[in-house]
Amino acid sequence: MYPHIFTDHLLKKHHALPQVNPGHELIWPSVFLLSCFALLVIIKVTSFGKVAKLMQACFNIQLWRQLEREEFNPFKFYSILLSVFFFMNLTFFAYKVNTVFNWVLIGHSRLEQFLFLFLFILILFSLKGAFNKILSVIVDDNKLIPEFVYSSFVISQTFGVFLFPCLVLAELSNLNTNLILLVSCVILTASQLFKWYRGILFGLIEHRIGLLQIFVYFCALEILPALVMVKFVIETF
Repeated sequence: MYPHIFTDHLLKKHHALPQVNPGHELIWPSVFLLSCFALLVIIKVTSFGKVAKLMQACFNIQLWRQLEREEFNPFKFYSILLSVFFFMNLTFFAYKVNTVFNWVLIGHSRLEQFLFLFLFILILFSLKGAFNKILSVIVDDNKLIPEFVYSSFVISQTFGVFLFPCLVLAELSNLNTNLILLVSCVILTASQLFKWYRGILFGLIEHRIGLLQIFVYFCALEILPALVMVKFVIETF
């Protein structure tokens, strides 16, 4: 007969039987991040050279022009995968921010919050794409707006790769989550400002579009709709 584990020990036994640990870890965020990583591996294995060239073109205007001449098409296989990768990372970032600040669906599960944000961002991007297409038809512009949209795709795809390690650290590490989310926010803000800089460069210098028209475009289709929809969702849900 072995002695009890607490024999000759200062700890006091409060329960005669083993107790269930009430704590639990969410499994689906780890599965989601693993899926993102698998998607990144597929992109690297199938199209590493093209993706490397695309990321270089994001920061080099000469390489960008070369890429534009060679394949002005956001529907290439690797481009679609990179866009999906960015969209998944953006949704997970919004989910992590919502878990910290509790803006929407406070009484619902974390998975329901994520799915809601996924659907919301999908609708927002779809409406933005539709408005850009309609505006391109209305003003009869087959060059500037598609060029800006494709440039935005490339910038989002590039910065989405930079965003992914931050989200992994925010979910799986013991580091300060708020600090990591702040770094993620800086990355997304930098990507958005870079998109606007490229848009101004295309419109103001290359296509001789007035600064007022460019400002109206950004306010009407880039800034105001997103702010209105975010405010509506926060106040409604």
